[in-house]
Amino acid sequence: MKILGIDTSSRSNTIGLISGNQILADFTWESRDSLQKIILNIDLVLRKGGLTLADIDGLALGIGPGSWTGVRVGVTVGKTLAYAMNKPICGVSSLDALAYQARNMPILLCPLIDAGKENVYAAFYRPQGETIVKESDYYVGDIKGLLKTIKEPVLFLGKVAYLYRQTIVEELGPLANYRGEVGDVQKGYVIALLALPRFERGESDDALSLAPLYLKESLAQALLSGKKRI
Repeated sequence: MKILGIDTSSRSNTIGLISGNQILADFTWESRDSLQKIILNIDLVLRKGGLTLADIDGLALGIGPGSWTGVRVGVTVGKTLAYAMNKPICGVSSLDALAYQARNMPILLCPLIDAGKENVYAAFYRPQGETIVKESDYYVGDIKGLLKTIKEPVLFLGKVAYLYRQTIVEELGPLANYRGEVGDVQKGYVIALLALPRFERGESDDALSLAPLYLKESLAQALLSGKKRI
């Protein structure tokens, strides 16, 4: 199956293209002007992979958690394409995808995505064979609150892990591990790879009802909720 993967949940946006387990193309860019650039970059990735939208068998979308506005860009564009072309669609957790990129590391994994104001989105994963197993609920909150739950060596993943590296190392000492910032950039092809087994089983999400994974209210939602309580 030929699958286009899109993720705009974090500080880096990414689009990837696979055919089965083969990576055809992948492109990552900084998340400024996401809406203006995403269509151009989809076209770029398709051309690099030697395909057109008509050749795509399914779309895989990173649904967050992450930037409230950023996630909506990728999800909305992906849903629009799926609906217009009558293609199946599959939502993938952006944290799951980030952890999957380190599935070959024999250590507990903790991907981090920025939640603003020294808060993070996180979860814990255990590598198992060629995949990963999620060992915790999704976390959203203060970085120090997350660190207090850690009792064994952990490999921190994602660009945000480097933003808080000093705090993490101070709190955890030798339990904190890093593998190199270059390897911690979100990859669109990983979103596609995680969706592949579902597509092969004939499973997919509804293009109209698929929604971003919101673990925290946006500022606008919080203000609106506050007004409703007055």
